[in-house]
Amino acid sequence: MRKTLLILLIGVFPVFLLRSLPVSTADTYLEFTIPQRVELSLSTSVVDLGEPRGGQRLYFERIDAVRVDYRCNLPTEWEVRITGADLRDGNRTIPISRLQWRTSDGEYRNMPAQGYYVVLARRRDHGSTSGLKQSKTISYRLELTGDEWGGTYSAPITYTLFVP
Repeated sequence: MRKTLLILLIGVFPVFLLRSLPVSTADTYLEFTIPQRVELSLSTSVVDLGEPRGGQRLYFERIDAVRVDYRCNLPTEWEVRITGADLRDGNRTIPISRLQWRTSDGEYRNMPAQGYYVVLARRRDHGSTSGLKQSKTISYRLELTGDEWGGTYSAPITYTLFVP
């Protein structure tokens, strides 16, 4: 009985396939464009270092002074760079290299001399998420050495998203 059923199935099944309706297919192509995005923004345009702190050695410090948001979805080795000019009050100057900066997860480092830059972030630092929006929070510190004259000093600090 089983053998007969098996032979019947083997014989009937191909006939069933031959008698079934023809199958048709159609293709469509999906297409979309991801726009190139190169973005850099700061949480504030002015950072006030506040009142001097400390005892014998006075210093100014602003923790989490500015948040830098950046994004670049181009397949190139981009960098976020920081540069600054010397701090000035009229003809009086304090070299920008005396200003220290750090990210929220790092140690203080001196700013580069006027005309030079330091790299805050690189594409390779972010691996597969390099095209997504990233952020770094920067703190500043300026220690006085005692040779400064009174006044209100200011300097531009420039953040650049450099894409070669």
